[in-house]
Parts: sequence; structure tokens; C-alpha cells
Amino acid sequence: MSTRWLLRGAEVITCDPDSADMSRADVLIENGVIVAIGPHLRADDCRVLELDGKIVMPGFIDTHRHTWQTPLRALGGDWTVMDYLAAVRVKLAPAFRPNDIYAGNLAGALEALDAGITTLVDYSHCIESPEHAEAALQALEDAGIRALFSYGYAAGPQQSPAFPTLESRIQDARRLRTTRLASDARLVRMGIALTEMQIPWESSRAEIRSARELNVPLTAHCSAWPTAGPSEVQRMAAEGLLGPDVLFVHCTRSSDEDLKRIADSGGSIAVTPESELQMGMGFPVTGRALRNRVRTTLGCDVVSSNGGDLFTAMRLALQVERGQANARAGLPRALELKAAQLLQMVTLDAAEAIGLGRVTGSLRPGKDADLLVLSADALNMTPLNRPRDAVVMQAHAGNVESVMVRGRLLKHRGALLDVDLPAVRRKVSEARDAVLERVGGTAMLLRDRAELDKHWDTGGGLAKGDM
Repeated sequence: MSTRWLLRGAEVITCDPDSADMSRADVLIENGVIVAIGPHLRADDCRVLELDGKIVMPGFIDTHRHTWQTPLRALGGDWTVMDYLAAVRVKLAPAFRPNDIYAGNLAGALEALDAGITTLVDYSHCIESPEHAEAALQALEDAGIRALFSYGYAAGPQQSPAFPTLESRIQDARRLRTTRLASDARLVRMGIALTEMQIPWESSRAEIRSARELNVPLTAHCSAWPTAGPSEVQRMAAEGLLGPDVLFVHCTRSSDEDLKRIADSGGSIAVTPESELQMGMGFPVTGRALRNRVRTTLGCDVVSSNGGDLFTAMRLALQVERGQANARAGLPRALELKAAQLLQMVTLDAAEAIGLGRVTGSLRPGKDADLLVLSADALNMTPLNRPRDAVVMQAHAGNVESVMVRGRLLKHRGALLDVDLPAVRRKVSEARDAVLERVGGTAMLLRDRAELDKHWDTGGGLAKGDM
């Protein structure tokens, strides 16, 4: 017998340009795919969820998360971007073993699901051996989330015995693409995460071309701090390497010309407002990107410093942009950026950015049933007046009652299903303890901050007190 679900009597937010939202409507799901949306649907042999007083909507899509960093939660609550690079990328990352990566990715993916995120782009740049890559991938699969596993080419501060050259890293990515990640029909698909382009350009070019050879999306940190020489976008544009398969991250210091280049190429941007505002990367590029017609999405980035839910990211991105616009205008006559646009950024726009627009990102027949149920009858949502605006402006992760990925119920009535949470908590706590012990404790994390110029081109553009 097929697996069929009938979600009955909900406020349905479709996030689909061809389908209006509906009050007291039903969603019929068969074999993981939405087959009908409308009032009073009739179907036999279904598992029924009665959802009066609830919202059914597409699951959120986080387009930038370093999921492996979950064991480092809140260690960087007061870190700048240079603190972060010194502590995490130089000091802590080399101390992660494959089992630590597994624990971080499992706990992080479950955290995302718990907050209504059904898809994430896992920017996995702590891969020091094939075993690290396998552990990260296995954790995503075990969590049940849909993910773009973006294999990170970034090398640590010391040479890895398993990967003595960039080509050896590329070869390992090729191994995964031709074995476990050969099919793009899987919930976890293959991607590539570039090393920051302050490495020799020949290496960046090789990384980009490897992604094209493997026919997978690529993602790259971009213009997040001052650097010398051409920007990442300029370098790629000069050699015809831009394209719709590129997801740039941050772009806080990108020129309008670079934003136009990204838009013209069909590329996208992942804005991570919470980390960008804290770390000194500059104001989120949200408004400038939209004005330059760039497809714009949102990510949580790092729970080592900030939160892991997109409700917070939506509100921060919206209100920071409004605050800047209002400061320029004085007393505004209207607000240019609308709340509903932020909801589109974390649903359909995000799906399009990672090549999944035909599969997920909106509720319509033929798409996979990646969705969440929100408690619209909760006090913070009552009365429900403008559903899309209420999701952006009022809802929080605690309102996420149920979550489905490809029709599989992963959270219901406020609890993750088939998950041994005490064991997950124990694993991620043990990973934290082990990693910190290997580096000599938290007191050692910023000890080598002054040596960052050995690893990153800071361009001489930082204020004297920043280094």
C-alpha cells in the first residue's frame, strides 16, 4: 500500500507564484509527492492530520550553514570575523576527528529540522581526510534532512597527510560524486565549497573547474572583508566562470557592478545577517542585492557565534535593511522591502538558487512534500490576520509543530521522531570536550590571532585595532 497523507483544514501558504494561499484547505500527499491542494479533498487509505488552527507551508531552506561547527555552540558570542578565523579555522578545525564531524553534522541537521528547515546547504570546509567527508555525509543522511553537501576544498593551516595537494582533495570529491553522490535524486546531493579566493588564482580556477566537471553547484565566501586586488566576482567574470550554478555568500563589500555581474549570470547570494552584523563584515547586502536584481537567500552560518533558525535571520535582514533605508529617507512614506519578500527568500528563491526549484520551495502538485506545520493558534500568532506577514514578523522556532521531508514525518506535535536525543546531546558534548582538549582549552583559541596574515589576505584594509 502506498504511503498517503491528508493534511486537513489548515491555512495553506503556498509560496508559489501560480497558486494563491488558501484558508481551511487540504494537502494530499502520495509517495512523498504533493498530488492535490484544495478544500474538502477526498481520499481513501490516508493517514490524516487534522490541522484546524495551523499553517501548512513550504519548509525553510538555509543556504549557508557550517554544520560541523555545532559542537562549538556560542563559544564565539563576542568574536569578530578575525577572531572567528583565528579560533575556528586555524585552531579548532584541525582538531576535529571524523566522529566529531559526525556529531556536529547530526546535531546541527536535527536542530535545523526542529526549527522548520527542511533543506540546508552544508558548507563543509573541515574535511581533512576521506573519513571526515564520509562522516559529514553520513550524519546528514541519518538526520533525514534534504541537503546540498558542499564538499569544502579549504586546507587547514598544516598539511593534511590524507590530502597533500589540492588535486588530492579534488580526487576525493570526484570519488564521492561517482559513488555515494552519483545520483541527484537523493535527498543529500553533491556540491562544492570553494576555498576563499585569497589563495593563488590558479588554485581557485582549478576548484571552480572541478565543480563544473562534476556537474554540481558551487558556493563561495565573497567580499566579506577588505582584500587587496580584484574581487572574487571580478576574477571569475574575467574568465567567464560565473554562472547560475554559483551561490556567493555574504557579499557585504561587493560593488554594485559585481552585484550586476552576479545577476546577469543567473547566480545567487546567501545573506547571513546575524554573523555579518556581529563580526564586522559590514551591513547585510539584502537591499542592494535586490535592487540589482540578484536572487537573494538567507543562511544561519555558524552556531559557534549565533542562532540556528531562519525566523531570526528573516527579521534581522528585514529590519536592518528598513533601518538603513529609513535613516536615508528621514520619515519614510512607505517601506520598500516587504515582509513577504523575506518568506520568499527562504523558500522558493532559495530552492531556485541551489537548483531545486522544480522539487521543493513551494507547495504545488508534483513537488516533493517538504513542508512544515506552524501553530497559528499559539498566543504569539493569534489572531491570524496576514498569514505570510505573521510568519515573518511573529513566529519563532517554538511554533514549528510538524516537519515533513519528501513526505516523511520527521517532527510531530513539537517533538522530533525516531531520534535518541539524549544520545545526540551526549555525542555533540563529547565532541566539544575532545576538540577543546586537543587545542589546550578555550584560553588558547585566540592565541595565534596576530598570525592570520599567513592564512588570509586581509588587504591592509583593516583598522589598526583590528589585528
